[in-house]
Amino acid sequence: MTVRSLVLTLSLLLPAVAVAQDFGSRFPAGSIATREQASQALEAAEKEYARVQMEFDARDAQCYREILVNDCRSKVRRDRELARREVRRVELEAKDTQRRLDHEDLMRRRAEQDKQQAAEAEARRAQEAKSRSEAEQRQQKAVEASKGTLTPEEVERNRAEYERKQKEHAARLAKEQQEAAQRAQNAAEYQKKQEEAAKRAEVNAAERKRREERRAERKKELERKEADREAIRKRAEEAAAALPR
Repeated sequence: MTVRSLVLTLSLLLPAVAVAQDFGSRFPAGSIATREQASQALEAAEKEYARVQMEFDARDAQCYREILVNDCRSKVRRDRELARREVRRVELEAKDTQRRLDHEDLMRRRAEQDKQQAAEAEARRAQEAKSRSEAEQRQQKAVEASKGTLTPEEVERNRAEYERKQKEHAARLAKEQQEAAQRAQNAAEYQKKQEEAAKRAEVNAAERKRREERRAERKKELERKEADREAIRKRAEEAAAALPR
């Protein structure tokens, strides 16, 4: 192996150790919490995918200049997978954050709509009560004014009409109370879902942290094994270089 080839090989091998770690350290588990952060992470992940592809394609091509081609290509595949795994982890967390925020926005809008509808219903009830009171006052004045002029049949009709209106009002009031109870139940369910979502987020963040710790341990073990293989490869190269030409 020439000096130029050795330098080129080392230049391609050295960044591989830190490829996955460098990108992952920019977006540690649990750090993507806002829409802006999620967008930045997805944009960075897309660029990182392209960079990883280009870098490891170059490294794979360089392996054909090595003595132990298969060992070299195996290392490239492992390093490529480690780098892609970190990018996928960041991408998944960013998309999870976007879905969670979309759901929270939807539930918030529904709660605001329920609140607005409750206020409108209360305003309608107040207006209806005012209108009913005014109607009753007018009816009472009409009755006072027509005393002695109404027949028993007319009095009965007036009484029946009044009772009908009272029943309609009671039915509307019962319906509004039922709707108000449903809105209160919706609000309580929304609050419960928010609390459950927060707990799930905490659990997911803890699980991501545990996975990262396990990946870091596996990465260290792979690097140790790779260092052993590299030492063997170098000894093989030195032995091959020492052979008579």
